[in-house]
Amino acid sequence: MTDPMPDTRSARQLVRASDDVIDGITQQVQSPPGLPNPIRNPITTAVWAFLFTWPPTLVVLVAATVAVPSQTNDAGVGTAAIWALDIALLIAIAASVSTIWQRDPKPGPDGTAQPIQRVLLRVAAQALLTGACGWLVLALHGLATGQIVSLVVALIVVLNLLPVIAARLLRRGRGRSGTPPTRA
Repeated sequence: MTDPMPDTRSARQLVRASDDVIDGITQQVQSPPGLPNPIRNPITTAVWAFLFTWPPTLVVLVAATVAVPSQTNDAGVGTAAIWALDIALLIAIAASVSTIWQRDPKPGPDGTAQPIQRVLLRVAAQALLTGACGWLVLALHGLATGQIVSLVVALIVVLNLLPVIAARLLRRGRGRSGTPPTRA
């Protein structure tokens, strides 16, 4: 047998792959439609939901405890931390359960982004979830209805509305500066 002829090109030159090769690699990397997406693991989702929910919830409840103690029945910072922990755990459990039934997100008509109606619907659903979890935990700890309403509204604003507003402002600011948005 003869040895194949060594490639005469320099090792530093880059060669563009053909479209067939790129398509083959793409099909190998992407999971088939029937298989679950590994990013949507319920346990991973629960951990991330807890990590992104507990610190802002803690800040809201501790700030309310320190600034207006009557709003939390003169609860201490430790009690507020336990409330935040309970609320974050409930939200993480709900996120984990919803991951099991969630389908792949459908792109918008141009194939790039979801329409604003879907975004608003998701924000509304998350706000209801946050409100329900906050209401349940705070009611079980003996707060009055007026206290619960004000704390739940603060939680909804911090956990659901501020992130969406910040994302929209960042996207709009990136569009005005002339740099195209990057995709991951």
